[in-house]
Amino acid sequence: MGLLYFIRHGQASFGQKNYDLLSGTGFLQAQILGNHLASSGICFDQIYCGSMVRQQQTAAKAMESYKSEGLLFPVITKDTAFDEYDAFAVWKNQTRQMLSEQLLTKADIQEAISDKRRFQLLFERIMMRWITGKHDAPGDTTWLDFVGRVHNGISALISRHDSKEHIAVFTSGGPVSIALKKALELSDTKTMEVSWQVMNASVSRFYFNSRGFFLSGFNDISHLSLKKDAKLLTYR
Repeated sequence: MGLLYFIRHGQASFGQKNYDLLSGTGFLQAQILGNHLASSGICFDQIYCGSMVRQQQTAAKAMESYKSEGLLFPVITKDTAFDEYDAFAVWKNQTRQMLSEQLLTKADIQEAISDKRRFQLLFERIMMRWITGKHDAPGDTTWLDFVGRVHNGISALISRHDSKEHIAVFTSGGPVSIALKKALELSDTKTMEVSWQVMNASVSRFYFNSRGFFLSGFNDISHLSLKKDAKLLTYR
């Protein structure tokens, strides 16, 4: 069977002007990940990466580890199929509608911005509303489009590669959860719930062959846990 590694990027710069950059912790997570993969002798026949900076930075850190070990690290191929959905656009579109429908107040939004717990609760509420597709407006990013994009990306990889190859995809939590959805036939709701559990610099593995696409391992962060530093275990 072929083996497809879905690797989530390190911690991004949440709360900063440019979210799409690894934080200091994110760079450290990516370095630990790369060292772990290289020292374990895990070699890849092909490397893919979404077009987002945080995804590319994580892949580049892994490449440094392979080079320092004298191991081959294939040229990274960018594939936008594995980009994350635009959470900022979803937030903006959904909150605008919820304000107009009096389901939300500006005070609710301000409180969420200043309080991590309130933010998570509101974010979950918005995402669950989004995935129903009942509130899509022309030009909006849709859940169905996102699911279809990642599904098509996975199908293209499977058709392109031999069932004996090992492939890595440096991506984000959303595409990882869609891969899990495909392998386990999860509902949209369960898929979104799973996406919030995907940790930074985690590794999920999927087998593929002519018979289908199967889960091998999910959300492995043992390489981070071994450092015995709770600050390395992050979700965003």
